[in-house]
Amino acid sequence: MTDIRARVERALDQPSTEWIKPDTGLSAAERYLVTLKDGSGVFVKAATDDETERWLRTEYLALRHAPERFTPQVVAWLDEHGKHPVLVVEDLGRAHWPAGHEGVDWRDGDIDRVLAAVAALSAVRAPDAFEPTPRRPAYWPTLLGKGSDRAAFLDLGLCSVGWLTGAAAVLTDAEASLDDSGDSLVHGDLRSDNICVADDRVIFVDWSHASRGSAEHDLALLLPTLHLEGGPAPYDVLPKAGGWAAAGAALLARRVLDEPGTPDWLVSVFVRLIAIDLAWAASCLGLPQPDGIDWRSI
Repeated sequence: MTDIRARVERALDQPSTEWIKPDTGLSAAERYLVTLKDGSGVFVKAATDDETERWLRTEYLALRHAPERFTPQVVAWLDEHGKHPVLVVEDLGRAHWPAGHEGVDWRDGDIDRVLAAVAALSAVRAPDAFEPTPRRPAYWPTLLGKGSDRAAFLDLGLCSVGWLTGAAAVLTDAEASLDDSGDSLVHGDLRSDNICVADDRVIFVDWSHASRGSAEHDLALLLPTLHLEGGPAPYDVLPKAGGWAAAGAALLARRVLDEPGTPDWLVSVFVRLIAIDLAWAASCLGLPQPDGIDWRSI
């Protein structure tokens, strides 16, 4: 941290008095809440390897091109030759962050504000400098084979063998037909811990996976989580999104099956989200509702 601290203090032309590592967030980059000598604060994010450097450069690109009302203000960008870059942005500690250790606290009207902001962001055309959104692998065929993955998926208790057998072809086709291409600016990782509300502004942070793609991408990925946290049912917002719902369920199922070190609490969240996605897919695709456990009881 010593080198990062010296670089930041030199760029901001004043010493700092406190560096605190946030206890939330999943980024592999170095992250600090920094108090400066004059009493002001900034948030510092530093790349640590080639992968986090690529993410941080993508984030800086997004902060330069996304509408200012949706992004934290860039204070400094440190990109000296031979060193990993460092991004310094405004401190948003006084904003309302709905996600925290005590759960999720969406205030009255916040979810409507977020949905309106996501809709406005989806209308922003991405500059050509952004890479296209990566094509999604097809996961349903791997979950529907006759091997252990199918049994492991059924062990989650989200549906019966009969329901899965009857829905298999429809879910597979819906996932395969999903078109994630487009010219919209895509955040790529919208969830409650990457969103804060400051007065009348909805601010999205952590743009590491920003890309150029479908106008529905961010909304479709956010809706199941919002529903889990008290927001509207995804079908009520996107009733013709069977591909998104099917693909979302399969992706999360693969994570549950393929990442054995995932904490139990996060596995529980993933399973509940899969249940929401399956119910959404069924409503969109004309399937019976899944006949497994209710996500509210998990």
